[in-house]
Amino acid sequence: MSMLIPGQNQLAPPDLIAVDEFEPLLAQFKAFVVDYVATRAPQSAAKLKVSLDNESELLTLALEAFCVRLQTHERKYNARIQQMLAWWATGSNLDARLADMGLERQVLDPGDPAAFPPVPPTLESDDDARLRYYLAPHAPAAGSRMQYRREVFTLGERPVVKVQSAAAGVVTVSYTFDPDGYAAQVKDGNARRTAPGEVMVTVLSRSGNGTPSTDLLDGVRRHFARPDVRPETDWVTVQGAQIVPYKIRVVARINAGPDSGLTQVAAQQLLQRYAESCHRLEGRVDPSWIDYTIHTAGATQLEILEPLAPIITTAFQAPYCTGVEVQVLTL
Repeated sequence: MSMLIPGQNQLAPPDLIAVDEFEPLLAQFKAFVVDYVATRAPQSAAKLKVSLDNESELLTLALEAFCVRLQTHERKYNARIQQMLAWWATGSNLDARLADMGLERQVLDPGDPAAFPPVPPTLESDDDARLRYYLAPHAPAAGSRMQYRREVFTLGERPVVKVQSAAAGVVTVSYTFDPDGYAAQVKDGNARRTAPGEVMVTVLSRSGNGTPSTDLLDGVRRHFARPDVRPETDWVTVQGAQIVPYKIRVVARINAGPDSGLTQVAAQQLLQRYAESCHRLEGRVDPSWIDYTIHTAGATQLEILEPLAPIITTAFQAPYCTGVEVQVLTL
């Protein structure tokens, strides 16, 4: 199933708001006038038709002016109809459509009403608000894994929401939270059913090896204790992620010529970046990716000392790299 997204898809105006073309409309009115006169004064209908065929006749000019006025009226009326359709609605008309989904515009900057002159608040654009309107029906269902994951990442805090499309077919929705809040401390989170009616929420922190602090876990527990967050049928337990430590140790061999120091620095940076991307719940560290990463850095041959086998974690675990050691030798 495809989805129409404002800003990415072009939607032709519906036939409902089409405006009749001038020439066909004028011809219809001329025919109507002649037919109308023919039913009441048949002897005058033929003379009237000849007169209307003459573009310089005042009666013809009057009908042309009437058609122009009718088209203007149709355009004004159709513009009002168009503002009832969310795809084209703007301003307060779009606000009314947002209300249909229980949404309102995001406040990007509260302004300063006490300033002189007052500084009005800065609200999100029509395009961003319209996009959220169309994404709203696709919100995750209550009690679903995706909804629990969303709650772990937001923890009830109100973010600044921005929606943008930097590439065709890609929509990025960014939520910017207070850096001092609980949501900013969460790196990953999920929820899994451990028994009928029992749900385990697991949290991975951004600090250290990912083990969340007691304060963060307490904040998550308070959030899921709220009746408007936790489904009535779920007993929710919150825990910190189980950290699976590992180390990356490799010996890379390069051809004579390039500076081995540069290769070592590049390899360590790439491996550290790879390890960071694996630091998540259900993360997987694969030696084949380490092999690929080191060859990308310029190695010709590679010996992986650790890890020798893939590190596969569960939904309650996250792998954490305690160190990256790269030894570079010249062939």
